This record gives sequence, C-alpha cells and structure tokens, in this order.
Amino acid sequence: MSEAARQGLVICVSGPSGVGKGTIIREVIAQRPQIAHSVSMTTRPPRRGERDGIDYHFSDRATFQHMLENAEILEYDLYCDHYYGTPRRPLEQTIATGRDMIMDITVPGSLAVMNAFPECITVFLLPPSLTVLEQRLIRRGTETEENLRRRLQKAREEIGMADHFQYVVVNDDLQETAQRILHIIDSEHCRYHRIAGIEQTILAR
Repeated sequence: MSEAARQGLVICVSGPSGVGKGTIIREVIAQRPQIAHSVSMTTRPPRRGERDGIDYHFSDRATFQHMLENAEILEYDLYCDHYYGTPRRPLEQTIATGRDMIMDITVPGSLAVMNAFPECITVFLLPPSLTVLEQRLIRRGTETEENLRRRLQKAREEIGMADHFQYVVVNDDLQETAQRILHIIDSEHCRYHRIAGIEQTILAR
C-alpha cells in the first residue's frame, strides 16, 4: 500500500466569516463520525456557548506567539485583530493513523496548509448572496456595527480568492452542502495515486 493510501486526508474548508463553515463541518461529522475535526487556536474571546477545546482552543497572545516561535503552529492568520491558527502536532498524529481530518480555516490559512501539505483537499464555501451573508452575521448578535462592516468588506475580498481552491460549494442548504463535501471526500479517496496497486491485489485473488 502506498504512503498516500496509508495517510488520512487533510480537508480544508474555508470561506468568508458567517458563511457557515462550523455548522457545515458539524453536520459532516454527524453524518460520518470517523472524520476528525481539527480544533483551531485563537486569541479572540469565546462567543456565547463556545467551549474551550471543542469550538476553539482559546489562548492569550503570549502563549500563541510562543508556539509560533517554536514551530508548533502549522498556519496562522491575524483576522480582525485576533490570531487564528492550527496546532501542528494533532493534525500530523491523526492523519498518520489513516483517519481523515477536516479543518475550519481562514482563506490565508488554507493557502498556507497547501504549502505544508500539497495533498490537502481545499473547499471554498460561498454564501448564496452577500445579502444572505450579512443576515447571518447580524443573527449571530455578536458583532458591533463597525465589526460587521469590516467582516463584509473582508468577505468581498475573500470571495474573490475562490479560484485558488480545488472545490467551490454554495452553502444554500445544510444537508445538501454537507453531502457535497462528503462526496468530494469519497471521490478523493478513489484517486488512483491513493490506491495505487489495488488492481494487482484484485488480480492475485
């Protein structure tokens, strides 16, 4: 069996703030619990209902910067004055066991992971429209008017980067969007370089 076949997939799900990355990933994992979820680290304070170690690893800036200096963060981004990043060790340990890992990650974060893991699968989530995106951000009830304006401006910039990703999915329905991502994962597992030699196994039976 090839090294590619033994390792799990790294699936990066990106898109503008408010597009529903976290909700979609929770649905993907609910439908396929064997997929692991990479828990990002952030220096922003928890939102209402968020749990440390489940939604994010919440950290102070000093701790985050110490991990950066020691190459313990795979990728990071400074977004709306807060750091977001991916701890390297849990991801490497998980895929080494053959288990897939899905990541809720910023757009620059996905680009950085592409460099570290060229075999990673990248999915860009789009909102049905900017109006829908704005409504989702307002419904959160967590944004000041200024932060909302900044996030919408950032969203316009990020949507223009969709062509950097392998797959683009419009998040217009929770169940359908989760199914599309699961179909992408299944298709990637069928790529020949990941199952190279399987025909010889079949012929030997």
